[in-house]
Amino acid sequence: MEIIINGQLACLKKNTSFEFISENSMFTGSDSYTLTMTFPLKDCPQNIRIFGHLHRQDVEKNKVVFDCDIRDKGFFKSGSITVTQISETEVKTQFLEGRSEQNFDDTFDDIFLNQLELGYPLYDERNTVNEGPEYKWWNSYPECNWVALPWVNNTSGNMQNRVGKDEYGNWVWTNSRAQLTFQPFLLYILYKVCEAVGYTGNFSAIENSKFQYLLICNTLPYTWGAWNFAIALPHWTLTEFFEQLELLMDGEFAINHKAKTIGFEFSHRIARKTKAVRIDRVVNRYSVDVSRDSRSEYKGITNLAYAENDNKMWAYRSCQWYIDEHKKGAMKFDTLAELLVFAQTLKECGVETWSLGRRQGTSYTRGYPIDSDGHKLFYAKDVDTYFIMWCYKSEFVTSYYLEHTDKTYNYYKYTNRLMPVNQFGRKVTDRDAEDVELNIVPAWIDYTDEDLGQCFFLECGEMNSAIGWTEETDEDGNTSSGLSVGGIRHSSGGGRRAGSYEENSFSGGAADDDTDYDSGAFAQTNAARTIAKGEQDRNDAYFDKIYVGFYDGSDRHPGKLPRPIVDSIEVDDDFTAIETPYSLRINKKEEVDADGLSTKYVYLIDSKKKYNFSFLSDEIPDPRAVFYIDGSRYVCEKLTATFHESTGKSQLIKGTFYKILEPI
Repeated sequence: MEIIINGQLACLKKNTSFEFISENSMFTGSDSYTLTMTFPLKDCPQNIRIFGHLHRQDVEKNKVVFDCDIRDKGFFKSGSITVTQISETEVKTQFLEGRSEQNFDDTFDDIFLNQLELGYPLYDERNTVNEGPEYKWWNSYPECNWVALPWVNNTSGNMQNRVGKDEYGNWVWTNSRAQLTFQPFLLYILYKVCEAVGYTGNFSAIENSKFQYLLICNTLPYTWGAWNFAIALPHWTLTEFFEQLELLMDGEFAINHKAKTIGFEFSHRIARKTKAVRIDRVVNRYSVDVSRDSRSEYKGITNLAYAENDNKMWAYRSCQWYIDEHKKGAMKFDTLAELLVFAQTLKECGVETWSLGRRQGTSYTRGYPIDSDGHKLFYAKDVDTYFIMWCYKSEFVTSYYLEHTDKTYNYYKYTNRLMPVNQFGRKVTDRDAEDVELNIVPAWIDYTDEDLGQCFFLECGEMNSAIGWTEETDEDGNTSSGLSVGGIRHSSGGGRRAGSYEENSFSGGAADDDTDYDSGAFAQTNAARTIAKGEQDRNDAYFDKIYVGFYDGSDRHPGKLPRPIVDSIEVDDDFTAIETPYSLRINKKEEVDADGLSTKYVYLIDSKKKYNFSFLSDEIPDPRAVFYIDGSRYVCEKLTATFHESTGKSQLIKGTFYKILEPI
């Protein structure tokens, strides 16, 4: 056996051994590591050349890490060793490989996403005079890195990137004084993150998947001057950012801090490359550990749920509790087309004319009559989606005055649409297990008006509610940067700050000023108004979530605003349905990817029974493989092999397994 540390052959302590543990990262997120490996210093010049310069204070701070290779016959692992203890006579270390090495390095734990420089379109591209809306809309990655879709700041009610139509029916920007705000594609942000930290990224797997079209919708009003995409992102460490993306995309980032590279692959493709293992030489079968509780951390039995967020319609987007209570009584249709035909009969309610013999009349109700099907839950089998009728408009019809109550009752006609519900409900694998929370959430898509249709909404908060860094370029190409408090720049050089005008803000004052000047209120200075408000709480970021949707540049709603796609089913007010190839559902995953490969990479297991086997093998199998033992299939949690200083790796392998419950 050879142990090479920083390119030099090291000597393991005589008559010692160490355990090499290979874990399935689907359980703990780690790969391979060893327990203590001891190297002598006394009378060992080879090891002194490697470790002799070390200081105990550095070791205590976990700062000492070396490149390390372990070789023994056909066995080879390359990673790092960290020094855990040092004395005058010996050095104790631990070997780390793969994700174990990646998890140990805390480089990205101290770098925050919203403090990086991630770029932004320059002034000429932000100017509405230079190019019309269609030049900013009908493209997608990789032809462009960002788009300027219309959106609503729900805090103020203002629409950003607002458009109308000219006499020929073409889209035009409605405010020539405004600047555009942009939404970046995920892949652009990933490569910019790599550039900002000095790493090389390889995200070809994402580029060849539907996620190449994933758009980050976090953005801020143009008047805030937030000309850095990072300012609108959460205050997450890069470690948190990559972990959240792994949950969303069912994949794994391989981060090599030594080589400064970041790669990505989908978990089902990694699993496909791992061949099944048949264990024939079992030498010991331990008793099965049985627990009443689900103790396993296996990803295959993990519940996943989107985090609660600012979407005012989120209660409808994630309502599994309601589905569980009412699905037995739901009206079921084989196809969505059949449901749409039926739902059109429920479009209007509140006013109903009737005739009985020679008698005729009109009945008025608050919504649907009590026995109407309009109150029910609906299900379309072919799209595996539940729906309800949702009221979006009321029109005054008549009023009645009742003398004995001295009260006037107004009655309205109500217009309803068929609305999908629970598209983004929890993925429940084990009801007793805890949820893993996903903070990258579907964008909030909502209605504006009948002419414009839907767009995405954001709850941006107050302009001075967060602290960030911004860079600004003026008309002449001059760039300046500085600390930005709520988007108001405190410049370190020349440049210009965005003006206070905001679309649809007609107060005549600053965009965040709600003073009633029409009634003769005093026009106080910015300083006076700020002091009057008192000291405001400031968060680390404007948003604590990342809002996303797919955008491939297609015009799926002619004559309406373009918008990100969050689900495969969209129903318009005229009861026409549009099916898209994109969805952010986590409670119903696609069965195959774009190449027809199965997306399955985890299995249903009996998590309450842990099996321990010892077996003989010349190699340490890949713990992510499916194991065939005594005629049954198992998922492996970890494998342990013993290496001895004089004899190398033992053939005896100890393993911990869970039985797969699914049929072959």
